This record gives sequence, C-alpha cells and structure tokens, in this order.
Amino acid sequence: MLSLLRCEWYQIRKLWSLKITVFIILAASVIFGIKFTDPVYVSEFKILDQMYTLYYGGSICSSMSDGAMALLIASLFAGWMIGGSFENRVIQECISYGKKRSTVYLAKMLTYSIAVTVLCLIYWCVTALPVGFKYGLGTMDSCGNLSGISYIIGMVAAGSVAYISLFTICGLIAFCKRRTGTTMAICFVGILLGGNLLASVSSKDIIKIVNYTPLGLYRRVLKLDVSWFDITQTVGISLVWIILLWIVGYFIFQKAELK
Repeated sequence: MLSLLRCEWYQIRKLWSLKITVFIILAASVIFGIKFTDPVYVSEFKILDQMYTLYYGGSICSSMSDGAMALLIASLFAGWMIGGSFENRVIQECISYGKKRSTVYLAKMLTYSIAVTVLCLIYWCVTALPVGFKYGLGTMDSCGNLSGISYIIGMVAAGSVAYISLFTICGLIAFCKRRTGTTMAICFVGILLGGNLLASVSSKDIIKIVNYTPLGLYRRVLKLDVSWFDITQTVGISLVWIILLWIVGYFIFQKAELK
C-alpha cells in the first residue's frame, strides 16, 4: 500500500495538468479576492444584504457554497488521474505485477480525493484572503458564528469532508467508465446539472432529504449560524457516505474486466 501511495505521489508531482491547474487556481483566487474589495462590489453586497462576504469566514462560506468550481476540479481530475491511468494502462500494469486490486483502488481513490480537496481549499481560502486582510473576521452581528476562528475551521473541515463524499461519486464514475473524456463529461454535466435541476424542481421535503446525501451535505454547514452539532453531524454522515460509495466502487472494480 505504501509503495503504491509513493507511486501515486510521484505521478501527481509529475502531472503537468496539476501544476497548470494550481497556477490557474492561485491566479484566479487572487484576482477574485482583490475584486471583492473593490468599492463597487462592496456597494453591491450592501444592496444584496450580503455584507458577511466582506469578512474572512463569510467569504470562505460564500466561495464554498458555489459547488461549480469544486465539481469542475473533481471532474477534471477524476478523468486525468483515474480515467487516464486506465487509458495509459498504469492500473492494468500494477495488477499484472501482482498488486491487489483492493490496494490499487484504495491508493488511487485516496490520492485523487486528497489532491482535489487540497486544490479546492486553495481556491476557497486564498480567494477570501484579500477581504480577510482588509476587513478581518467581522462580528457576531455581521457574520454570526463565523466571526470565530474555531467555527471557521470547523466549517471548512466539515464542508471539505462533505465535498469528498461528492468527489467520491466522480471517482466511482471514473472506475466504471475508465475513459478520461467520458468521465469528465458524465461527472460535470450529470452531477452539476442534475443537482441543480433536482433542487429547482423538488419540493422542500425532497430538498431536506437531498441535504443528507452527497449532493447537498456541504450546504448543511455553509451558513453563518453553523453550530458544532451541524459540523459533527455533517462529518459523520459524510464519512458514512464515503465508506459506502468506496465499497460500491471497489466491488465494481473487482468484477471489471480490464483490457
């Protein structure tokens, strides 16, 4: 297992698409973050009653609430890291050299999940830095519990685990389709548009159920009045989903005929 993890780490360090993505995310984060300190945007936030986005915790919360960027990153890297490994016969070669499918699967999914989550954390936290430096953490009146650093850390941690449960679906699709382009298309179009469509046509009762699935778990903690109960419950439910989805993906991979 450790040798496979070292191999995965070596591969992602040599992955040019990862280096380019990190550069793009950093550049976009800095640009967006600086724009949010512009007086024009400040006036818009006042009109929309979204002054909390001018403070560090509120800004992170706002960035994390938009799942489009996170799903785009997850879709791309599910295709590059997992689908690409099948197309380049990296996974097939590992198995032919005697590595167990279970260890190959766990190493790949673990590396993929960590890589995508770190990239998302860079985007969320760096984007909020300019407003954080300028306006600080805010107060209870402006940011609720997110005026406290402990709640910000808890929200980011719980939100990240919740997002991993969603990223896992992308990884599972990659192990099913085993093609880079197909995986990217299904993940981004299917999950993003499917989730938004479901949210727009479903009743409030259905939305409540969706919020206990990977499609909506992250929304449970991305709010100003987030509590430690919300944080711990979201982490617990997310871990259950992650384990269940990883098990499903493993059994699919175990029975797959590799060519």
